[in-house]
Amino acid sequence: MNAIKRSIPNLITCLNLLFGCIAIVAVFKNHLADASWMIVYAAIADFFDGMAARLLNAHSPIGKELDSLADVVSFGVAPGMILFGLIGTHPYDWIGLLIPVFAALRLAKFNIDTRQTFYFIGLPTPANALLIASFPLIIQHDAYWQAIYLSNISFTIWFFVCVALACSALMVSPVKLFSLKIKNTSWSNNKTRYSFLLLSVVSLLLLGYSAVPIIMLLYIILSLMSKKSFAPPPAA
Repeated sequence: MNAIKRSIPNLITCLNLLFGCIAIVAVFKNHLADASWMIVYAAIADFFDGMAARLLNAHSPIGKELDSLADVVSFGVAPGMILFGLIGTHPYDWIGLLIPVFAALRLAKFNIDTRQTFYFIGLPTPANALLIASFPLIIQHDAYWQAIYLSNISFTIWFFVCVALACSALMVSPVKLFSLKIKNTSWSNNKTRYSFLLLSVVSLLLLGYSAVPIIMLLYIILSLMSKKSFAPPPAA
């Protein structure tokens, strides 16, 4: 029974990896929106594997390594392939593949950095992947952006090249970004987190998929404005 309990978080992590692999296959089939949803499902699995490990007290060295390996695929290779597809058959399409390279660097740095317990240094790979995954969904559901994507090829290419370069740089940047882990329910200790969550929900309700890039920009701005969010929570 204990062996089964210890295996549950790793099984959820494997589900994360499976969704990432399916996302890559979807890109090869030119189903970029489907690939985006697979990344969303991978992010949900990534959230629940950590939760399961904490609830079941089933942390293990292999779980940590497996999580990083799965994240490289689901939040590195898969979003990189989406950008590769969005840039299209062009001499610059390879730039989208910088994403898995810098995602691997980001995850390797995270694994050995003891400072990132209460905050992140650089943009977390799941957040970066969800940002990239939002673009095919925006193009699919927003007629305005769909028209630009289909008619203005030059703008499309350079826009997504810039996205690839900016996202790669953000993942390994020294910028401190607050974590959404809430250690206690106090407003004073979580003011930035609660404000961000509220604004994110409102943005999603008003703008749908188009809200995701705005939410990511908001996350970075609030992190730059906040200092209290980087302090360890008070002892219980």
